[in-house]
Amino acid sequence: MIPDPEKTIIAALEHYMPDLVTQGVSRVFSQAQKNWDRQDFLVVRATGGGASRHPHLWAVCYFEIEAFASQRGNASLLARRAGASMSQASREGFRYATPETAGYLFGFREVNAPSLIYDGLSSKHGDTFMFQGTYQISIRPLR
Repeated sequence: MIPDPEKTIIAALEHYMPDLVTQGVSRVFSQAQKNWDRQDFLVVRATGGGASRHPHLWAVCYFEIEAFASQRGNASLLARRAGASMSQASREGFRYATPETAGYLFGFREVNAPSLIYDGLSSKHGDTFMFQGTYQISIRPLR
């Protein structure tokens, strides 16, 4: 089995952006948390994992990274740093393992560069900005 792409991507972001982990608490989530408008953080939304349909046993995953911050420049920087971190994770073959599965990342591609988005969360709070980027990455199980 291929590791859950969302968990793998979150683990990679926490590894390559250690400033998003404060006193053991991560600011990288799969959905916005309570008090979401009081901190700078990332939300990752990825396609699910499971058995690979590819003959070489890898899965191609599309995912979005949403960067939230109270200042437009900080949200933009956070989004760009997240994309660069995932590119580095892919180049270095970031490995992720759970008791059931283990795999590594490769083949990163930016589909849509981070851009300013107004959605149901940020549009209600004029003092919060969200930048969203769409990416593609491949995950292969360790053998």
